[in-house]
Amino acid sequence: MKGNKKIRVLLVADSLGHSTGYYVVAKGLREAGIEVIMGGFQTPGQIVESAVQEDVGFIGYRIMDGAPDVLVQRLMELLKERDVRDIKVILGGIIPPPIMPELRAMGIEGIFTPGTKISAIVDYINSKM
Repeated sequence: MKGNKKIRVLLVADSLGHSTGYYVVAKGLREAGIEVIMGGFQTPGQIVESAVQEDVGFIGYRIMDGAPDVLVQRLMELLKERDVRDIKVILGGIIPPPIMPELRAMGIEGIFTPGTKISAIVDYINSKM
């Protein structure tokens, strides 16, 4: 928490399956004092709407089944179209290393793959607020 404003994270996923890590991250963030809004499976358009409505500082997008480059590109385009500049996007899940530079070039604030310690995610989020 920076100042008096609590950090709020919208957690969303690209699919309904493979949800264990999603819930582990949510629990860890909550235990660290971060407010977590569980968005579940959402399309990029739905993610933008939810993030704006919930007034979050971060979108945590869990990618397991979809094409990260396509999904993230669309999400970033929609954020730009809505002129949303104050919400940072972080990714978690199965992200192929060869496309990580492309994702960072799109404006992704952080990429966390399986095995990342929750404390590293919390530290990253806190450092960006």
